[in-house]
Amino acid sequence: MLSYLRENTGNWIIKIFLGIIVIVFVFLGVGSFGSKRNDSVATVDDEPITIKEYQQAYKALVDQMRAKFGKNLNDDLLKALNVKQQALDSLIEQKLVLAQADNLKIHISKKELQENLLSIKAFQKNGKFNLNQYKKVLSLNSLNPEIFESLQTDAIRQQKVKDMVLSAVNVSDLEARNWYLFQNTKAAVDYLVFDPEQYTDIHPDQGQIKTFYAENKDKYKSESKIKAMYIKFSPEEYKDKIKITDAGIKDYYEANQKQFKIPQKVEARHILIKVAQDAEEKEVTTAQKKAQDIYEMTVKGQDFEALAKQYSEGPSKDNGGYLGTFEKKAMVKPFADKAFSMKAGDISEPVRTMFGWHIIKVINKFDASVQTLAMASEKIKKELAQQEMQNLAYYKSGEAFDAVIDGDDFDQVALIVKKKLFTTKEFDIQGNGLDIDDNQGFAKACFSLPKDDISDVKKFGDSYYLIRVVKKIEPALQALDLVKDRVTDDLTRKLQIEQAKKDAQLVVAKTSDAKTLNELAKEYHATLKTTELFTRNSQIKEVGNSPEFIQASFSLNENNKIYPEIIEISSRYYIIGFKEKKIPEESEILENIKAIKNEVNWKKQSQSYRAWITQLKHNSKINYNPKALN
Repeated sequence: MLSYLRENTGNWIIKIFLGIIVIVFVFLGVGSFGSKRNDSVATVDDEPITIKEYQQAYKALVDQMRAKFGKNLNDDLLKALNVKQQALDSLIEQKLVLAQADNLKIHISKKELQENLLSIKAFQKNGKFNLNQYKKVLSLNSLNPEIFESLQTDAIRQQKVKDMVLSAVNVSDLEARNWYLFQNTKAAVDYLVFDPEQYTDIHPDQGQIKTFYAENKDKYKSESKIKAMYIKFSPEEYKDKIKITDAGIKDYYEANQKQFKIPQKVEARHILIKVAQDAEEKEVTTAQKKAQDIYEMTVKGQDFEALAKQYSEGPSKDNGGYLGTFEKKAMVKPFADKAFSMKAGDISEPVRTMFGWHIIKVINKFDASVQTLAMASEKIKKELAQQEMQNLAYYKSGEAFDAVIDGDDFDQVALIVKKKLFTTKEFDIQGNGLDIDDNQGFAKACFSLPKDDISDVKKFGDSYYLIRVVKKIEPALQALDLVKDRVTDDLTRKLQIEQAKKDAQLVVAKTSDAKTLNELAKEYHATLKTTELFTRNSQIKEVGNSPEFIQASFSLNENNKIYPEIIEISSRYYIIGFKEKKIPEESEILENIKAIKNEVNWKKQSQSYRAWITQLKHNSKINYNPKALN
């Protein structure tokens, strides 16, 4: 069959971007900046990872990120996600795992590969493998069967190795029970907080201000500035060079049927009586009774919209509880399940969700449908045109980067790709002084470049750029008169923080003499606060999600009521004392034991596999040049 597929693979290409839905690893993505050199970016036990492999892996990851984040994807986000390192790590891991597959003599037969291909849903129509669909999907991703089958074979071999590693992982009932207790035990604490902003009577004198300025001169220098040259590749420039055919529109429509399905929708109102998801049973029952009473009013014929305005505690109250028209996945499951089971005009009895109790009134229901090709044609044409223009802009920027790799200077690069070379005004790290699609993103990219270096391809807005920094202006110390207000504010804040910490330390030193935190609060005229019950993963109201605060809270008990050290969170200082601890009921643990074991098993498998990969790396000779990633 494989040879048949190869023989019947056409040479046609539809130039659009689609994410292929298969189990191939990240390096599957094809296309690169077009490096013409065979240099390697890394070696794994003397096995090279070429620039081309790295660029393919990087582009594949970027494409995945673009599909996920859309227009929100920019250079800053790519840096924050460390995509370059992710791409290299994935290739290193691939080389290591395939080497283990070789050692274990793991091979994939033609029959096994064939069965795998037949099972891939992206290649199926009406539940069965379809040769035309197979060719179409590969073509849409600029692949041919030889390349795809090789990649898929490696992917299956890697998965077999992974399965062998994970087969030794198991979870006992006791382990699952302890995990559940750890995750779901709740604590509440009393606390005193020493907030610097409360110390409003602190005012530094002129001598203190001058001394602080002299000791912190680096903080009061002018901002660095940069001047850069760039080549811009805008998709709109290629508008006249694309042609979207009816056949292309039809192909896209057939390959993306899910995109044109219009799900069933409901138009509804609701009345919400709030109650916290982890509220005590008494609070839940009280809220339910209130909701039930309101429901009885609707049964007696009272106007639902008027009742919503009077009783609802949700944000839609002023609109009579109107939620508009929505599809099922837009709502939390209990609410959606009930609303979509009702008929137009029906009013439900109270339904419990994470937000509280809801009484739902269905105004109208709209059946699921599918847009016809004629209905979707114009939208598809615009989408394909935009993507084609985007691809052309990216391709042309890649040609320019090829020239950079080949050693051409920036002026020559611009001539080769027949583009104008732009020069910016001087600008700072925030992008002030620029007029680019994304001033701040462009500025940050420039500030990360050494002077006279040329960047790789950068994307700002919808356009692609190559950048060269031509001038860097170093920061200079500003006179005290120019920055005096900022110096005064900074010093005042510093003194406030110091005083808050000093007072907190004074009070915590007395904890050994006090039986409770309440006694300390009275002695020092401080306000005692109390948290609600929280788990180790909770966000604590007015405190936040401080690991140190949470760890200290769970270390307290009836015999150890006050934590002996102050805890700093965002320059505030806390002293905490035991209030309450609530352990899950045994019946609750037993009810969830199967799900717990699955969760713990997944975590253990992930940890085990990462530990195994780490050990492989430790035992292997891996060399790479960080500069090569740029």
